Amino acid sequence: MKFTEILRLRAEFEELTQEFNMPEGSHIDTIDWFLENGYRSNSLRNGFVKAREIAQHIREYYDECQTKNAGSRQHF
Repeated sequence: MKFTEILRLRAEFEELTQEFNMPEGSHIDTIDWFLENGYRSNSLRNGFVKAREIAQHIREYYDECQTKNAGSRQHF
């Protein structure tokens, strides 16, 4: 997945969740919180399933970047 696609997904996530009960924004900590706790007070809201799918894509991209960065540091 390309970085520009992740930026688009972040904007879509923020738009979908603007009325949800959760911390604001799309920082990775907010994404993690949403994936772990978001269903509690938001699962019946319109857009919840889509927002969860987007959050999972963002988290996977973040994990992939962390793995690549950790691997590149091992060469020094």
